[in-house]
Amino acid sequence: MTEVARKRVALALLIAAVVPVGLIARFHGGPIWLRNSAGAVLYEVVWIAAAQLVWISARTHRLALAVLAGTCAIELLQLSEWPWLWAARSTTPGRLLLGANGGFDPADFALYGVGCALGYALCRPFRASA
Repeated sequence: MTEVARKRVALALLIAAVVPVGLIARFHGGPIWLRNSAGAVLYEVVWIAAAQLVWISARTHRLALAVLAGTCAIELLQLSEWPWLWAARSTTPGRLLLGANGGFDPADFALYGVGCALGYALCRPFRASA
């Protein structure tokens, strides 16, 4: 197996490990602030790992910043009342990917920053040399 293939497998395993932890943290037990915080942080980690998996040679900090920008945009979209967006967020997958209807929380921006730092730290070793 090549080095690039090994790094892709490692990133896929990271995603496979973080997704269930994030879902468990988000939906089972603990105070709501902890469930929301863990979910937001791990959400960033998964997206950064997925981006690094796809763009294996890309600089991890650039991917992390792109993910941060995207998730902040999604957070801001929670302020919108577009019917198609409300309909999408009414489903479980939509709620997991786009947040809850009326769920805007400015504190999430800080959690996304923490998640990006963690995602960077976890994914940087798996970046393939260009």
